[in-house]
Amino acid sequence: MPLSTVLVEDSITIRENLIPALEELADAEVVGVAETATEAVALLEDLGDAWQLAVVDLFLREGSGLTVLRAGQDRRPHMYSALI
Repeated sequence: MPLSTVLVEDSITIRENLIPALEELADAEVVGVAETATEAVALLEDLGDAWQLAVVDLFLREGSGLTVLRAGQDRRPHMYSALI
């Protein structure tokens, strides 16, 4: 069963390459994409418990990946975050 994954990345080039890599190498299904910290926080809130992995860019066009991680600090034990 694929990992329901949220990708927070503001570079379209990186997203276009990372999504297929995650699907192939990590058995991940990207269920949401955000380009800014504000969008990412809202997306994680909207998805609730429907995600298992968040791959978060540290340096975003607006905001920081650290803001996103802080917003998800109350996640359940089956939910993981990776800062890239």
